[in-house]
Amino acid sequence: MSCVGPITFEELIDGLLVFFSKDKESVAIEEVQAFFNRYVFNPADIMKYAKWDKFKYTRNLMHEGNSKFNLILMCWPEGIASPIHDHADSHCFMRILDGEAKETRYFWPQDTYNGDGSLVEMSTRSVGPGVTAYMSDELGLHRVENNSHTNKLCSLHLYSPPFADCNIFDERTSKKTNVNMCFYSKYGEKEEVKKKAHAKQSTAMVILS
Repeated sequence: MSCVGPITFEELIDGLLVFFSKDKESVAIEEVQAFFNRYVFNPADIMKYAKWDKFKYTRNLMHEGNSKFNLILMCWPEGIASPIHDHADSHCFMRILDGEAKETRYFWPQDTYNGDGSLVEMSTRSVGPGVTAYMSDELGLHRVENNSHTNKLCSLHLYSPPFADCNIFDERTSKKTNVNMCFYSKYGEKEEVKKKAHAKQSTAMVILS
């Protein structure tokens, strides 16, 4: 695996499989960020996976990484934000492909909170195209949003180890709620379409039996 120069999407996947072939503790965070940054974004790479909903951001599974990571394309309409959340003790890498993300970090409520019980904001920054941000529970909680009201946002997220649920937090009360994670699509196919196809197949099997 070359250590310098631009890489394609296929080379990105091959490299990530190597970076995340061992356990969580062996992940070299800065090396992974530098490797992500070498990827030259080509809109054709995500055309199959980019599924949009005008009322919410979508999580579109692209690759399961031999069960070591999930690579997810997130599509953010104008003005849409995630809840404040943790990362279930996993690594989180976020490479911005198109648009600009606003990331707001918060302290864990058990570490510090405002007098009215609300979460304490730690920092805010903008993350532009070509930049790979890193987040983990050791760094606090965060919220990601598309702050633009005229442009969409596309971001590539890697979570290792993969997780099926996480905690979201109410900014005003610091209340924590555990939620299950779901995918809007997997490998380019919307989940609701797959469910309908499965139901139709099951009905056919009943008719045939």
